[in-house]
Amino acid sequence: MEIESFAIKNYKSIKDFEMDNLNPVNVFFGKNNVGKSNILRGLHLIFYTLKNDEIFLPDTMFYNRNIYKPIEITVDLILKEDFCDTEEISNDLDEGIENIRSVVVDEETIFRDIITEIEEFIDVLKSFKPLKKLRLRTCLDYNEETCDVRVSIEDTESDYKFDYGEYKKLYKKLESVVRKTIRDEKEKTENSFLRDLSIRGVDIDKIPHRIRSAFRDYYFDPRDLSVLRDHINRIKDPANRNEAMLLLNRYMEETREPRDLFEPFLETFNIVKKYFGKMSDNFILIPNIGYFPKGPLIGTKSSGTPTKIFDIERFYKKLRSLIESPGKKDRALIHQFNNVFGGSYADMGELEIRKFREDVFAIFDTGFTSLPIENQGQGVQDLFLYLTHIILFDSAIIAIEEPEGGLSTENQRILHGIIEDVYSRRDKQIFIASHSDEFESPNSYVIEIDRDGTREIGRMEQEVEYERKIDEVLIKRRLEEEKERYQALLKEITERQMTLDVLNYIDKLDSEEEIDAQEISSELGYKEEAVQEVLKNILKER
Repeated sequence: MEIESFAIKNYKSIKDFEMDNLNPVNVFFGKNNVGKSNILRGLHLIFYTLKNDEIFLPDTMFYNRNIYKPIEITVDLILKEDFCDTEEISNDLDEGIENIRSVVVDEETIFRDIITEIEEFIDVLKSFKPLKKLRLRTCLDYNEETCDVRVSIEDTESDYKFDYGEYKKLYKKLESVVRKTIRDEKEKTENSFLRDLSIRGVDIDKIPHRIRSAFRDYYFDPRDLSVLRDHINRIKDPANRNEAMLLLNRYMEETREPRDLFEPFLETFNIVKKYFGKMSDNFILIPNIGYFPKGPLIGTKSSGTPTKIFDIERFYKKLRSLIESPGKKDRALIHQFNNVFGGSYADMGELEIRKFREDVFAIFDTGFTSLPIENQGQGVQDLFLYLTHIILFDSAIIAIEEPEGGLSTENQRILHGIIEDVYSRRDKQIFIASHSDEFESPNSYVIEIDRDGTREIGRMEQEVEYERKIDEVLIKRRLEEEKERYQALLKEITERQMTLDVLNYIDKLDSEEEIDAQEISSELGYKEEAVQEVLKNILKER
């Protein structure tokens, strides 16, 4: 997965920010507090909304706290060929729709009153098609409880559009209706069964509530079933007692393997959900650890969930899975990881990534101490996080906030070299927000902030090109000035030489000979007008 371009509006310090022609490695470079990290967090937000509906954003997340303008983020994506099998997804959707129709036909009495809602959901399913090149849009409207999140994808080469946000709302509405319909039907069955038992002499009011609830779930604990049989055995009339026992046995037989009538809806919904979820999982933001919380404040009364920037539990889960049951490719990556760290940071110590005991996945040995990575300094922990995501994990896009945080200048330089080297050979993309010169490169984007919010003022390579052109102009201008100066000097020398020649010629004349400008011009080869001017100046001086 690769980002071709993106646009962010009304988010934090960003009023309207667009960027295209992105590279495998993209560095946003600038001074403190100009909004570099907000660019990365804006990208994180659009992928975060693909898997999270209930998001709380305080008014401080909106540009100038203007809650009347939504946050809008757009990303143009290219999904690699192996991202998903479009034909397989289409076939799975067709099969899922058939399964939905089948359960609706089989349970016609249950679904007959909600056919319209089911057909509406099926129509939306049929309209979905997975894209390999797409425009992903998200729009978040402010709400004191939970933001209204709208997410959609568009085909950049046609007018096709799929509103994922509306699709999820439609599914939730359908889920509520279908599950209520199924629950109502179960209650009818339960009431009918209990009524039949009551007619035959069972005192229903004496049956424990937990047993009556079991009817709705189609599940009976053996002990509860024994209690129910005891109630039936108390019926005095043998005929009624036998009929009641037959009713119970028939009911238990019919509900022995209960069918989840909503399962076909859920399975089909998850086909589309998986497509968007994979997009979300392919973007990871590694934040700069700070002492003050960034983003939505914790402890709010809102029912919405604050956005989670980095999920450390998810990190450990992925690392554990990779180490506990590695395939051939995984073992090669772990070997590469150990070699890269050992080759680049050998002077700091030796890091070995493998499982030592429960929840200990890496040991760092400095020669003086040998401790798990979580007991090391911030700089070593940061390096471990960066290189794990870059080398081991399969996230296609990685964003890093201020990687220089806990690193020395030399280690920053090494890390930047590793990033450039690894990404030049792997199918990944990286975004970095930094104010360290060690992460500056010809492809860096220079970011600043003014009254119109965060903006790009040029790429480093453009700035270098601009300065080169300026130098060329200045050099050319200096040459012109020098040329004019030398031409003036040359003219002065020529005039002085001509004056000297004329004076030498006059000096050789006899006292009776007349000074003739035409004759002097002919003899010396100078223009007559020039000779006359020289003679005029000589006479003036006398």
